[in-house]
Amino acid sequence: MTHPREAAQGLTPFADATGRDADCFDVAVLVEHELTGTAARRIVDMYQMKSEPPRYHVVRPLGEGADRNTEVRAEAEQLVQKSLERLESLRARTSGTVSEQGAIDALSSIIDATHSQEVVVVTRRHRLDALLHRDWASQVRAHFELPIVHLVDR
Repeated sequence: MTHPREAAQGLTPFADATGRDADCFDVAVLVEHELTGTAARRIVDMYQMKSEPPRYHVVRPLGEGADRNTEVRAEAEQLVQKSLERLESLRARTSGTVSEQGAIDALSSIIDATHSQEVVVVTRRHRLDALLHRDWASQVRAHFELPIVHLVDR
């Protein structure tokens, strides 16, 4: 049976009776921009030695109150698709979605739907956000009790 949140986000159900897929190590990947080839390689390299093959769940939040016109959504969907293609070119198993939610809520939905065991937050360098401790990585660390990797892409 497909979980309603999974269906709404275009995710397929992976979980067994215990709540997670016994055949893989699920990683939620929160992105604010398209993954570069270097970022995709770094993500895949981090998890290549896991005993279970990793599966990456890419999410791009549009944000609460964001302009959600069709052009903005289309750009976000293209960003996710390109990111998935980069990961898949490295033989990674993937899923992806664009969320209408803010970053924390979108990530929480993905973690719940996929039973992700770790989180990778991929951002560009933001000097002002880092100084104010309001960047995504800091927010994610404050809200989740999972291992968090912050990958700063250029």
